[in-house]
Amino acid sequence: MSKPTRRQGSAVYYARRVIPKDLQKAYGRREVWKSLGVTDFEQAKPLERLQQIAWDDEFVAAKAKLTTPDKPASPRRPLTPAQQAERERQQFEWERENDAYWAENDPYPDYEDLTPEEQRIRDAVETARERWEQKQREDREFARQERLAEAAEAKASAPAPTLARGTPLSAVVDRWAANQNNQKTIDRMKKVVEWFEDDMGRVPVEEITPQTVDSWVEKLLKKTSPANARTKLSNFKALLRVAWLKARLIPSNPASGVTIDVKADPEEDVQPFDLPALKAIFASPIYTSDERPEAGAGEAAYWLPLLAMYTGARLNEVGQLRPSDVLKMPYLDQDGEEQAAWCIRIVADKKDGLKLKNAWSARRVPIHADLIALGFLKFVDAAREAGQARIFPDLRPDKYGTITANWSKWFGRYLRGTIKVKDDRMRFHSFRHAFKDYAREAEIPEDVNDAFTGHRGQAVARRYGSSLAYPLRPMVLAMAKYRVTGLSLPLPPPAYREREAA
Repeated sequence: MSKPTRRQGSAVYYARRVIPKDLQKAYGRREVWKSLGVTDFEQAKPLERLQQIAWDDEFVAAKAKLTTPDKPASPRRPLTPAQQAERERQQFEWERENDAYWAENDPYPDYEDLTPEEQRIRDAVETARERWEQKQREDREFARQERLAEAAEAKASAPAPTLARGTPLSAVVDRWAANQNNQKTIDRMKKVVEWFEDDMGRVPVEEITPQTVDSWVEKLLKKTSPANARTKLSNFKALLRVAWLKARLIPSNPASGVTIDVKADPEEDVQPFDLPALKAIFASPIYTSDERPEAGAGEAAYWLPLLAMYTGARLNEVGQLRPSDVLKMPYLDQDGEEQAAWCIRIVADKKDGLKLKNAWSARRVPIHADLIALGFLKFVDAAREAGQARIFPDLRPDKYGTITANWSKWFGRYLRGTIKVKDDRMRFHSFRHAFKDYAREAEIPEDVNDAFTGHRGQAVARRYGSSLAYPLRPMVLAMAKYRVTGLSLPLPPPAYREREAA
């Protein structure tokens, strides 16, 4: 399996391919290179796969021209069954590896976290993939007819397929799940089958046609967003590829030519909490009556919204913090004198089960004076003295191991029911958006703003290094300027309120 590579002295990744021996003389060289235009390996992987597929087409056309020099090859000449089978194998391997990567890194959620450049890359990859499938439809039909003829001749002597005709989709899921090790991904696929069968009935996989898939898409779009429908269709396509290429139950993938266009809809985007919403949150019974709902996981109900509001961190990033992740860090001031600032360190640690969205998310965030005034450092000291592994020990992970998943569901219910924030576009992630806006209002430079939140930024010069290595002094100075204009701080938790009063 090929992979992106770099040329000496270049930060940009390239696709590389050895030219077939019988074409090297015509090309005048042994191999070809193609810039992928990105410096991140994970972004380069799907682009490299698409380039390899493009070279497959190019080499097939070049060979055809060599074998019939007096008759130019048609640009739309159907592939032979052998060529088509090889192309399908390569496409399947690319999609399998791509699906495995995104399942591990949980991609499609948090699309809004990507920078505009990363969003353009993801959209470009999705568009290129759909165009590639469209381009192959004629070739697939030609190859399908050839395979059907071959299958008819070999039917008498062929071994019985692993699965019988009339196969339910659940059996195909079981076949697919045998090669999966991510339970969340398996459950997601089972859910997609439930959606399909709720809408279309228990249709055997052999009877699913492109018209069946089209009808299902129409029903999907009536009850969910286009983005969600496209994700479900993508999973459904992957399942039908297993029925086609692995189980050999169907001669082709009936969903391959079906697509869903997703256009950005500002009405569906996550919106930052506005000032009325923030006032309502921090005037809720948690902050005014010291209530601690059971599902709110004790003091997590008090601190997690405040940490998100004053750091711009994602929910899971602050929920998984350890006492050791809150520490005093040195830096040099403008006069070269050593200073120190209390910081939150956001890092991944496989041993302790700490996960990040991506490598750029690792960073340090100076702790705002408002958090210190509310007693956050004392709260962490108490956790450290008690020998706690995590700052918020009452958070209970879901069955997939995500430590804040259950808490997030509770917060959504509390936000709508008790706090009465009814705008569905406002959710916990809105704290992160609000932080970005208030940082801009405080005239904090965009690169420092990105360093706070672990965004990579668009400028080429800022694509080097990492958020974790960003200079601390400008971050400390910027955090001192950060204000949530118009918002009054709530009271500290009872323990620190009493201690201050004493």
